[in-house]
Amino acid sequence: MTAQIAYGRDAKTALSYWLPRLEAAGLPVPRTVLVDMPQEARDAMIAAFDDKDCGDPSLFFNEIACVANAVGGYPVFLRTDYTSAKHDWRRSCYVASREEIPSHVFTIVEHSEMADMIGLDWRRWAVREYLPVKPYGTCPLYRDMPICKEFRCFVEDDEMLCIHSYWPRESLERGGAHLSDDQYRRLCDTERDLPTLVRLATKAGGAIGGSWSVDILETARGWIITDMAEADRSFHWPDCPNAEGSEEPLPSC
Repeated sequence: MTAQIAYGRDAKTALSYWLPRLEAAGLPVPRTVLVDMPQEARDAMIAAFDDKDCGDPSLFFNEIACVANAVGGYPVFLRTDYTSAKHDWRRSCYVASREEIPSHVFTIVEHSEMADMIGLDWRRWAVREYLPVKPYGTCPLYRDMPICKEFRCFVEDDEMLCIHSYWPRESLERGGAHLSDDQYRRLCDTERDLPTLVRLATKAGGAIGGSWSVDILETARGWIITDMAEADRSFHWPDCPNAEGSEEPLPSC
């Protein structure tokens, strides 16, 4: 059983806040198990930044390994309550084997410590099934992060406000991706699936209440909600009428 953790301002953006509410509402989400990192493991991680030996994180790594089997086996998707460091894909969130767990945990911890002005909390971790995605390509400069059809929907309670393709083209190009105009058009096209996206996003907003962004990913099993954040912590495309006053996004999961 995980302990209760208070995060302050960003408490609602934590996966452990919104995910149980989505599950209770019967919405499609990845199989996920939450694991709290014990203080001994945290001390060991922090000491490692200074090349010191303090504490032993191996029990935590073993727990992650056990949970990986419980959600369906490798590969698994690993993240904290706040981030997966996915722009470092094959060194961070994408865990292909038990042997990779220690180095991937360290990469995500390092990213969390460097993110934002005061870092992102990494006490709680989520081990998630790796969804059967249908990539349009990869970003080699993001360590082969797959490019998948995904949308960010903004809702106010159960009302849809706007929807954006998750990936601006310039972001993919910075990652070394080279999609044709037709590939990128298809990546951003909502015509066929808009009713499903609206239904999932508004049901998620209604289940939690308030202003949220809802990230919805296309998979071989259909559309699945992978992430949420309080709306004022999420990024609108610059030409969106709702963009005014929105903050730059937190380092993304």
